[in-house]
Amino acid sequence: MSSSETGSSGSEEEKKQVTIKGVDKELYDKALQMSREMGITVGELINKSLKAFISLADVTNKAVTSMAQAISESSKAFVEGAKGARIISNIDELIVTREDLENLDSQVTFRGIKRLVFSNDVTWELFDSKVSSIVMCDEVVLPKTIPKLKAVEKMRFVKKITVTQ
Repeated sequence: MSSSETGSSGSEEEKKQVTIKGVDKELYDKALQMSREMGITVGELINKSLKAFISLADVTNKAVTSMAQAISESSKAFVEGAKGARIISNIDELIVTREDLENLDSQVTFRGIKRLVFSNDVTWELFDSKVSSIVMCDEVVLPKTIPKLKAVEKMRFVKKITVTQ
């Protein structure tokens, strides 16, 4: 193996000569033609292609993992509903007061709400005892009486958390 150094982008990268067995001749010829049209070597084209492929594979893996987690959370919410927790879902904006929570005879799961606001009269103790989980909400607004990091333990896939003063 021979190696050479190049100073692209102000940083030095070590390049090694690599032989890859089993490359389809037709694909290689197309890559060679494309590299000539782009004014780069076939090695540079392959490097760029591999970087793009690996980046896409990484993004796809993260998306699949995120979807699997969302499905898992939805399943948990369904199970909670079957156990007696109420599920409130698919609302643009909902303001929840102390009285709302006190009037519940069981725990509640909030799911798929764009903006979920807990009023300033909601205490941590009431929130903790009545809110089972908050799933897939765009924004959750908490009063300063609710410790944010404790509340986050009940949340999954929430985009933004705001604390009112």
